[in-house]
Amino acid sequence: MKKTSMTQFVGETIEESLMNVNTCLICEVLEVDMNLYKADVLPLNDPEATPILDVPMAFHQTAQFVIQVPYKKGDIVLVVCSQADIDPLMFGGGKAASRSFSANDALIIGGVNYFTKPLDNLYPEDILIADKKFNNKIRIQPDGHIFIESDNQITAIAPTIHFNP
Repeated sequence: MKKTSMTQFVGETIEESLMNVNTCLICEVLEVDMNLYKADVLPLNDPEATPILDVPMAFHQTAQFVIQVPYKKGDIVLVVCSQADIDPLMFGGGKAASRSFSANDALIIGGVNYFTKPLDNLYPEDILIADKKFNNKIRIQPDGHIFIESDNQITAIAPTIHFNP
């Protein structure tokens, strides 16, 4: 029988406990529900990982506005795991579980672009909403100049449209 020192035992116990703490994971989207803003994802860093189901999507949003990103199957996303149980917040009440940094409390916070697939950054100082080919984009420069560009039709729907010189 192998003897283990107390220091080695404590170190191994701490390391084993830390392996069960999830902070953030790069995942592939398996399924998406854009009506409920949730997705099933698969962590890519562990070949034995199982899917994390019904992960809420975080968007840039306020009480009045939202920037919606239409995630699709196969997208690569960054998933963080909350320090505390998110169920009471997500479902409007109830008692919080005592878990921390659990995959049960995961949130999708954005897409990840691999260094092996770089995007051209033609406008590093501007806010940009665009397709990945940059054929269709809305770009706002720091001086307030706004560009709307498209290789397709641009449609504006409003009772009145004003163009001021």
